[in-house]
Amino acid sequence: MKKLIYILFTAMLMLGCSNKTSKAGGDADSLAVDSAMEAGIDKHSEAYIRQRIDTIYKTVGKPTRDSRGKEVPYIHSTFNRDSVYCSERYYALMRKALKVSDATGGILYDYDYWVCGQDVSDDWRYKVSKVYEITDSTALVDLAIHNFNDTKTTIALRFERDDWYIDDFSPSKDGNDDKKYLRDTIRRGMKTLKKAAALAGYWGWLGDDCPELLLRLEKADYGLKVTECNIYRQYGFDEATVSFDGTNLTVEEIDYDEEAMQLRKELYVSLHLNSQGDLTGECRIKHPQASREYGGPITLRKGYFKYRDGEALNASEYAE
Repeated sequence: MKKLIYILFTAMLMLGCSNKTSKAGGDADSLAVDSAMEAGIDKHSEAYIRQRIDTIYKTVGKPTRDSRGKEVPYIHSTFNRDSVYCSERYYALMRKALKVSDATGGILYDYDYWVCGQDVSDDWRYKVSKVYEITDSTALVDLAIHNFNDTKTTIALRFERDDWYIDDFSPSKDGNDDKKYLRDTIRRGMKTLKKAAALAGYWGWLGDDCPELLLRLEKADYGLKVTECNIYRQYGFDEATVSFDGTNLTVEEIDYDEEAMQLRKELYVSLHLNSQGDLTGECRIKHPQASREYGGPITLRKGYFKYRDGEALNASEYAE
């Protein structure tokens, strides 16, 4: 036994000397040591998977900090747990579904799937109930979540990038899982976005009893984007967003002063196409430089601009 210990000690000493005199050194040595340390870890064991779930969920439900250092719940923080702990394919699917949902005015999730609720209780906690159906690339984990009430849920894991990542928050053997919901959202949304492409172009106000709103929409990767939006050709909304759900077009921008608890700037326009091909509906407009606010009906016509002197011009004749 003493001889065996001596041999092992000598081998370790030689390895240490080799590292000190090696020209490569540094990160390469650390990587070799890390790989050696991990060589004896079975990442497909139930014990390791439980440890991995602890790593993923240990900060869920706990306060994080915003950009100003103020403690906020994760649901209100900018930390993106999805990108860190979800599988690449699941996260890519989620991101695409979110973009399509935003462009069509939908809400992808109305709850936080990490905490299993819309809000987080002070005593939020979780427990791994069961780890099962472990294969080379997949595994299932049953969780007991306490968030105001006790809930049982299941997550699916995928082994990639040399570790386990969440691949679904509601796996189902019949295929009616989160990934199916995301794919269905994308499929329906893309049909709607094709209709939105026909709305790209310049739109100008009609009538004399509403603001002189000029709006330019352009086709984007997902739906439409606002590239020009102003009233009376001088007061602009530079960060307006647009969504189209297949029937209603919504353009909005809000600038709210949280410290003063005061609305500084607002644009909200909800429109639909009428039988004449015009966009008609309601709008609210507030601008710090405008002489008055407006809330009421408005109609926009594609490629049409009416100046305050009543002269009607086509889009090609319009120039600032």
